[in-house]
Amino acid sequence: MLQTLRISHFAIIDALEVSFDGGFNVVTGETGAGKSILIDALHLLLGGRAQADLVRTGHDEAAVEGEFLPLDLPTLQARLDGAGLPTCEEGRLRVRRTVHREGRSRAWVNGGGCTMAQLALVTRGLVDISGQHEHTSLMDPAGHLRLLDLYAGLGPELERYREAFDALAATDRALRALQLNEAERQRRLDYLAFQLEELEKADVKPGEEEQLRAERQRLAGAGKLRDATREAEGLLYSRDTSVGGLAQSAADLVERAAALDPTLAPIAETVRAATTQLVDAARDLGRYARGIHDDPARLEALDDRLELLRKLLRKHGGDLAQLLARQAEMQAERARLEGHEDALAEAEQARAAALAQARTLAQGLSQKRRAAARLFEQAVVERLADLEMKKTIFRLHFGAHAAGAEESIGDDALRLTREGQDAMEFLLSPNPGEEPRPLARIASGGELSRVMLAVKRVLAQRDPVETYIFDEVDAGIGGATGEVVGRLIHEVSRQRQVLCITHLPQIAAWGGSHYTVAKSVREGRTHSTVQPTEGAEGRERELARMLSGHITPASLAHARELLDKPRDAAIDARPEDDKASTRRSRRAV
Repeated sequence: MLQTLRISHFAIIDALEVSFDGGFNVVTGETGAGKSILIDALHLLLGGRAQADLVRTGHDEAAVEGEFLPLDLPTLQARLDGAGLPTCEEGRLRVRRTVHREGRSRAWVNGGGCTMAQLALVTRGLVDISGQHEHTSLMDPAGHLRLLDLYAGLGPELERYREAFDALAATDRALRALQLNEAERQRRLDYLAFQLEELEKADVKPGEEEQLRAERQRLAGAGKLRDATREAEGLLYSRDTSVGGLAQSAADLVERAAALDPTLAPIAETVRAATTQLVDAARDLGRYARGIHDDPARLEALDDRLELLRKLLRKHGGDLAQLLARQAEMQAERARLEGHEDALAEAEQARAAALAQARTLAQGLSQKRRAAARLFEQAVVERLADLEMKKTIFRLHFGAHAAGAEESIGDDALRLTREGQDAMEFLLSPNPGEEPRPLARIASGGELSRVMLAVKRVLAQRDPVETYIFDEVDAGIGGATGEVVGRLIHEVSRQRQVLCITHLPQIAAWGGSHYTVAKSVREGRTHSTVQPTEGAEGRERELARMLSGHITPASLAHARELLDKPRDAAIDARPEDDKASTRRSRRAV
């Protein structure tokens, strides 16, 4: 559950810290006081999109921090370990998010920096936010099947089916790639044959271009190379005054001196070795010079070959390595196309096997859905009756996916999507005698809000979400129905932490902990604060304000009546002896 929320320099909030209880927390305040800013801050904390305009004017950065007490700590810890994030200390998950005025955003989990994807993964399942317009999500039938699966606990079955469907989709793509018509296949083969004939005739070798350029450079400079090496050979050895001759004379002199003084022996050896190296180098230069010949024909052949390579590179792009890789790809494609019939047969067999597997799992999933649907319908109808929709008919209508369904695979008899073989939507008949029709076409705003609350109540015992947040979901609901909605949210809070932002005093009266949001102007700046509404008198005054806009004796009396109803409901839920004792005490007072 959400234990503490800290916000600083966020919208019209300078700094605040709010601690919430584990039951029904209600937040009230005048319109525009900043109640929904709390929801915006929580969205940010859960990995929502960061916007620079959230930063309070005059500051460079906004920050939101939250402390959670996870109910399923082992599962959360496994997520943290998988993401490489620090563990929870004292069973608390600490999350922090900052937004800079320039739009940059950063996040930390238990003090360790994390990505937005990691943040969303870690906080998944901690909080479910139902906004004042979220009931419009019920207008989209695509979400109805997800709610049924959640109610029926079909997560593992759905995951196994999706793995099979993904395998089917892969075989389907491979088959469609092979299902070229014969004329197109032949055109492709002709194109490949033309391209490959040119490449195979050229017989390009790896590294060939560099070798050809080096050889051409030598041939083009043959005369200069011959003259230079001959001259160097003469200077080193063959001339009368060559360096080699002088070096040999020097070596002889040092050797004779070493005969008289043995300490010169190492120097004599060094001089003799250097002389030998000079002579050897001179002889190598001589052989090189005698091997250099002008070869105009070879030079022309090299130019022709280099031009061919340049032409191929211009045509196919890249360098020689890429050209050879492209040639290998075209050869492989030609082989596939030439073996088209065999590959097509194999692909058809693979798809048929994958389709059979996916259909088997889809049928099993569908059977479990239809079995759970009747129980889901009954449970929602019971909750709707609690919300003053006693004659309402609520149905789950199953159908097949249409041929044009997005990302569907199969035939007209049975098409599959990643959700299975079922297309399903909620039908509603709020008025006796009328046939149930699609929820999106007939429900009013108030009816949609009540259907959403009924579904939330049904899911409360199965939904893994730890905290429900209702942000002004009382849209379209009057005072009489508001009392029933408050009672229903109170029931939800017995199994989940609830944070409810409301304008209806009939709902606020059912809250266990009450917080008031207030807005004020100090020194020319607007400030929003959140304070616990302490004591029975404080709650009566806030409810009185909500009832009439002013605090009067009549509105205070009405507020006390509203607060008595949750107390009476609590008494009615207790053993008979405790009820009688409490009622006697209240009469005495």
